[in-house]
Amino acid sequence: MDDFRNIEFQNKIKSLINNILNMKTSLKITTLCLVMLFTACKPAQKIVYDINGYQPALESVNASLSIQTFQDIRQEQPDNQVQLDAKDVVAKVEQDKSCINAEKLYKIPVGQQLAEMLSKYLNKKTYFTNVLVNQNEQTDYYVTAKVKYFTGHQKYSTKAAVGAQFGLIGALATMNLKTEGKIDIELSDICLFDKAGNLVAKIGDLKKEYDGDFPVDANCYCIYRNINQSLAEFNEELGAILFQEIKKLK
Repeated sequence: MDDFRNIEFQNKIKSLINNILNMKTSLKITTLCLVMLFTACKPAQKIVYDINGYQPALESVNASLSIQTFQDIRQEQPDNQVQLDAKDVVAKVEQDKSCINAEKLYKIPVGQQLAEMLSKYLNKKTYFTNVLVNQNEQTDYYVTAKVKYFTGHQKYSTKAAVGAQFGLIGALATMNLKTEGKIDIELSDICLFDKAGNLVAKIGDLKKEYDGDFPVDANCYCIYRNINQSLAEFNEELGAILFQEIKKLK
């Protein structure tokens, strides 16, 4: 049955190729550019997402904030070992061949990247006068936290792999594929200090789980983008919490 489906899928891609070859030149170029846009990925992965769509918050406080690089304690959790020790972005997760956000492709420490991304988001929202990273001596308050989970996995897509055999055209045909997955993000021991180093708020832990169907690609790089998009929602909640805690102190 799988062989029949793959043959059927290959025939659909061949049909798509013929249709594109019959397009006007300008439309061909546009189509191929779209394919390149959605499939071009560098091996090194970054923790980043687009913040341009965010509008400034309706409220703000007259205080500056430093996000200290988060301490990474993921190695203390046994269920993180698949991600941390993986030699490839494809691994077995609960007996399923899966795409994972393997640690080896993060060239910059995760705790550092998470702190920097939170700082960028908070500056865009203008909750505070300024948000810096690792500048606790220059700000009114600073935040510390520990990274307990930053992991994602989704089922590997055979269709995406087949599509990749047809190059850019195959990528176009498979760019909307999705597979079932799960993403876990957790920061523990989140604490807020004043400039003198006094603990002013013990926020505790923030954990979010995201289950559903996520975009997938043949190279398993989409899982990195999927977890980054989940981080966007996570930071929205964390940012609101930090704002409320500092608002109480002013």
